[in-house]
Amino acid sequence: MAIPTEIKKTLNFALFAGFALSGLAQEDAELVEEDIINLEPFVIFAGEMDVIDGITGKEYNGTNAVVWGFVDTFKRYLIAYHEKLLRFEIQHMNLRTQAGLGIEKHLQELTESFDIRNFKADRSQWLTRERSILYRLNTKPFFRIEALIVWDLDRLNKMLPNRPQSKYAKDIRYNEETKTWERRVLTRWEVFYMFRNEENGNQWPRWVIKEDGLNLDTNKGFHLMQSGLSHQVPPGAFKEVEITYPIFYNSKEPALEQIERLRDTYVANLYHIYDPFTWVARRNSRFRGGFVNELKEKVSRKRFRVNDRDWFNTVFTHLLNDVAQIKVLGVGEIYDLQAYNRWKTSENSLGEGLDLLNWHEGEKRQGKDISPNAKIWINYENPGGARFIVLDAYMRYADRFLDAVRTRLLDSQKRLSGQDLFKEAIEEVSGIPFDKYVKAAKAAQIRMMEKYRD
Repeated sequence: MAIPTEIKKTLNFALFAGFALSGLAQEDAELVEEDIINLEPFVIFAGEMDVIDGITGKEYNGTNAVVWGFVDTFKRYLIAYHEKLLRFEIQHMNLRTQAGLGIEKHLQELTESFDIRNFKADRSQWLTRERSILYRLNTKPFFRIEALIVWDLDRLNKMLPNRPQSKYAKDIRYNEETKTWERRVLTRWEVFYMFRNEENGNQWPRWVIKEDGLNLDTNKGFHLMQSGLSHQVPPGAFKEVEITYPIFYNSKEPALEQIERLRDTYVANLYHIYDPFTWVARRNSRFRGGFVNELKEKVSRKRFRVNDRDWFNTVFTHLLNDVAQIKVLGVGEIYDLQAYNRWKTSENSLGEGLDLLNWHEGEKRQGKDISPNAKIWINYENPGGARFIVLDAYMRYADRFLDAVRTRLLDSQKRLSGQDLFKEAIEEVSGIPFDKYVKAAKAAQIRMMEKYRD
């Protein structure tokens, strides 16, 4: 099974800026200009991990080479992954912070050119959750592996159609369709802290839970939670996550092949199940999208002579935000995020697809899967669709198009339609009637989104 590229990356990251975490108190956990990362020592295991015979539910005393070959590297792989995750997240957060500063700077210039004064991104909540998680990750691991549960496939197959009766059997099943045994890991992430009302100072307890589950051989699973984390969450709010990890071994395959397969799947599994940063926002969408909310608030307050303000505010905000992102990150950033949100993930899937893992009586988890064949609809009358028609014009005509929009918006002496304003600006810079232009733009934008689907 392929191991995600970012997990293979070297630990010697070149950072734009670093987190100096050693010795930080909670309130001091902030970005600092450093060229190095100072990592606190951490201990993944307190004591030895148990190795349990899944069928008997008792300590494993066998001598199987697959079991002990995998056990020999199990801890080292988890420790290595923990450190790689820590370093990768530091790099990722620094890159996104630098991008955010660049986008903010370009937005300030753009908004000033449209007579919108004093735009500023709200930095008070920038990466506050991630800083708390990172601090906790650096000082204390989230995971505690209670036991490695080993299952002898030869014995399991001889038992069929009966099933093992030990308590660990809840995490395996025999799939009648594929005629194979499957294994899973279920995790429960609990967070508890006192939430403070920033207006009146009142406090009340806040409990947030996310439940993840993963089929360890298909890397498909589920991600379920009721609410996200507030920016006030402190590092100490995260409870320890306890799991057992099952493996299968058999007498038919060479031991080294089995060990290698178990190691590869284990690393791929860790990428999905050991993810303290993913709550509501998923791995590939965190810290992305620019500053739409802050920008739209500024645009809405500006007294433009435009009638259809709801439509206009949305489309104009996205235009400015998209332009700033393109200048800092390139146009691919917009389409990659759009494709990811449309085709590659759902709020309930984990890993490579949705599997609710309802294997036993009483398990009735529900969730929505992705729509890999979701259609793309671009309708100019809809502000979500108009965004890409307008973006198409900017990609072709750049500052000429912005100038055409700016002139109409700032020099008009009478009220006008936002939709007509953009239509006229497009016709001016393209020299093509809008009805003809919009057909070609729709086709081009759909092709662009499809390019980023895979």
